[in-house]
Amino acid sequence: MKKTIYMMFSAFVLMSFFACGPTKEDAIKYNDEIIVEQRKVVNAENDLTGAIKSNAGNLDAVLAKLVAQVDESTATVTKMESFDKKTEFKDAALKLFAVYKDVATGEYKAWLANLKTPAEMVDDKVLAEETELVAKINEKIDKALNDFTKAQDDFAAKYKFEIAK
Repeated sequence: MKKTIYMMFSAFVLMSFFACGPTKEDAIKYNDEIIVEQRKVVNAENDLTGAIKSNAGNLDAVLAKLVAQVDESTATVTKMESFDKKTEFKDAALKLFAVYKDVATGEYKAWLANLKTPAEMVDDKVLAEETELVAKINEKIDKALNDFTKAQDDFAAKYKFEIAK
């Protein structure tokens, strides 16, 4: 009888141990790891837009740094394990990075090519193209950031922690 009770107690303890999912602190740590990479990408993009506004430095090199950072952050997040057997938040980060890569190699690259147009050749067509490129950049990144933020908010709600604004 004692052996049966001991085995039942042991089974209960093991089931309780495995039934417990990740903690709130685990979720916060996972969130923070993704956000570190997201901030690196955003900072690299800010460096590019700052260089464009001030017309400072080699813009192609700053663009290359953005692309390299997107690639590095993508690789880092890709290597991360799923959290609680779920990948929605991780996937949202990877989608965000894919949009940054697309914009960097598309619209930003085209914008930088436009900026190299000699001043005497800049006309309404060139200026309109620039305006359109900037609008596309903002539209794509804003949508991707909104999707990412929603996934982060959902993740935080599920694991009961608040995101610092």
